[in-house]
Amino acid sequence: MAKRRSIEFGDSITGMLIDGVEGTPYVAATLKFNESTGVQIEVPYLDLPGNPQFEATAKWFTSERPPKNLLLTSLDADISLYDCQYSGHTINYPTGIGLGKVTPSEIVLRGRDGDFHDRLDVEEFRSRIDGLIDWTRYGAIKRSADKDDQNRVKKVTIEVASLDEISWHQGEATMKISSDWNVDPARNGLNVTESVSLTSAFECPKPVTEHLAEHRKVSALLSFIFGAATYFRRHDIKDSRFNGKTLDGRVVETPFYQLVSRSTVKEQARPTLSRKKLTHPLVDFKTVGSSGLENWSNDHDNWARFIHPAISALNRPGAILENLVVNAAMSMEAAGSLIGQVDGESSTYTKSGKPSTATYMYRCLANTGWNWSKLCSSSVGMARAIANNYNTIKHFDRGQFPDPTETYLVSSVTALIVRMLAIRIARPDLEPADLFGARVYDFDRLEDEFDAYGLTVNGEGRFVSRPGA
Repeated sequence: MAKRRSIEFGDSITGMLIDGVEGTPYVAATLKFNESTGVQIEVPYLDLPGNPQFEATAKWFTSERPPKNLLLTSLDADISLYDCQYSGHTINYPTGIGLGKVTPSEIVLRGRDGDFHDRLDVEEFRSRIDGLIDWTRYGAIKRSADKDDQNRVKKVTIEVASLDEISWHQGEATMKISSDWNVDPARNGLNVTESVSLTSAFECPKPVTEHLAEHRKVSALLSFIFGAATYFRRHDIKDSRFNGKTLDGRVVETPFYQLVSRSTVKEQARPTLSRKKLTHPLVDFKTVGSSGLENWSNDHDNWARFIHPAISALNRPGAILENLVVNAAMSMEAAGSLIGQVDGESSTYTKSGKPSTATYMYRCLANTGWNWSKLCSSSVGMARAIANNYNTIKHFDRGQFPDPTETYLVSSVTALIVRMLAIRIARPDLEPADLFGARVYDFDRLEDEFDAYGLTVNGEGRFVSRPGA
């Protein structure tokens, strides 16, 4: 029987569960993988006095402390289970038949060499993330054709390999974006699937949480680039303790093996981004490059108070507009503090000469380097409009909520501003025209929206009718 190569939602795998403790009998168990609970292990057992077969198993559930590491060995796979947590049990008395549930934090589709009870540390960690292949345009399939003197194709050569990659340093990790591929048997041929992955590697093996923390930085940047939620779709790990052997125990390869993490499994179940969203990244991959990815990741913690609220706004399609404005404006307040004083901001100060909310909004508008004049009479006016809308939503004593149309337009403007600011963090050395190009699809869409409503923003920060509307 061929070895299992992946675990998918809906899979149910039955096998024998091993706890790595000498003398403990193996017990039957079933692994279930679904969108709502992720990976869960169901273990039937008997809880009756004087029954040594299930004595250890019964104790896992009565004490609510199952072993941290377990191994499920089945007909087509060995599956390593790590950081296992108690998830409940039921017992039918007087028969004593029980069913216990265990939820691991991570599983790896492979058995591991060495001490069974070691925590899961890995050398390399690989993720597939929404938008990565669309942004990089990397590929793994190269085709060439030989033709005769009459231009007829006589031979087609297809090369499948990791053809493209880029790498950079991210704190203690070395990160890499590269093309990769899978080959699966099909009737009368093979199916080749190409993809693009993000890989992290440390000098010494690290826990999955540390790898994921570095991967989330890149995932956040992708959300800014596409203006929408980007989710993890698959993880794989590579480590010398997970390997392929011959029958005599000789190690012949150390490939990647699939890993499922409880912390990202719900992301895998989310709908994928539409093709329309993936068609218009805010910045080209080559423009950001390895230096931009390094800048972004190494400045990530300094800009965290800007990044996290903005990502929350971008990642919630269909959310209440007022919530989107509050999140984006919170990010802009944080960014404005980090940016510091800019030319022309004094007209946004309070009567006492101190920076106001509009001042922080203005700093962000100025820092994008973009010309906003098609939407407003001045950037000062737009800054005031954003601040007024934000403060009216936030403060109870401001009366009724702002006009929904104005809130919608402010939410669209602030979403684009925070996205542009994020790209400027990655490439502060480039002028806006070189970074974004002469035209930005999302700005053109914004202009169309202002035109459709017949509105513009005046210097006092009020939405007024557009001339000729």
